Amino acid sequence: MGIVAKGGQQTTRQQAGGQMENPRPEYATGTVYHEAVAADGTRIYHHQVFDRGLLQSWTQDSAPGPWALVRSGEPFDAFASELAGPDQVEAVQVRVGSDLFVLPPLDDTSSDRWTELPVIPDATARLRFELTGSPVGPLALEVQYRNGSRDVCEVVNDWADLQPDAPAFGAPEMHVSMTWRNYLRMRSGEVTALEGIEEGGTVDARWTLLLLLHGLLQEPAYVDIYRGLPQMPAELGWWGEVAPWVPQRDSFND
Repeated sequence: MGIVAKGGQQTTRQQAGGQMENPRPEYATGTVYHEAVAADGTRIYHHQVFDRGLLQSWTQDSAPGPWALVRSGEPFDAFASELAGPDQVEAVQVRVGSDLFVLPPLDDTSSDRWTELPVIPDATARLRFELTGSPVGPLALEVQYRNGSRDVCEVVNDWADLQPDAPAFGAPEMHVSMTWRNYLRMRSGEVTALEGIEEGGTVDARWTLLLLLHGLLQEPAYVDIYRGLPQMPAELGWWGEVAPWVPQRDSFND
């Protein structure tokens, strides 16, 4: 799929919310491990096996898997397809081995290395960045660049009008959506920013702004910071894309 310009936000959210035919991507094949933490602290381990986006089996485990998406609640709680906010992102963790990590993009937004970016005069813009298909649903990020510096980057409940003291107040704006899977692949260097958008993403911006954004993301300091962020299991990258179509159930005996 090529880059497609969109005039607003609704189309992206409808796609992310499951209001279209399940594309059942070929890459959605593998095992996804889960860890549900009940109100009394009990942990329930389970895993799902997918073949090209179709659920093949869903089984409870007696011991933790090699990694897991860790969420509070019951194993059969429905997947939330509406726009998620910071509270929903903070409530989820990813365990790899015995190490616990925050759910991306929280590790990105909270990194203390963004002061390392070089000064680029006039590289000032606002980015409304939308990630679709994350493990908690679609995400909205407020990103503001000022003279090449990424002064603001945070998960928000929705985008608000900028106040006069905002770093990118009055600057050109762009709206870019990308799948959460491609966002992770971009961080690790598997794809470029443009390639990440081309596969399942949308752009609402002038080409000059898109090229500005691409240039910023290719800055050596930017790349180095991204490469230093934790790598997530590849299977977790696409789980949020197929989760809305997982059949509901209320026990492991079904």
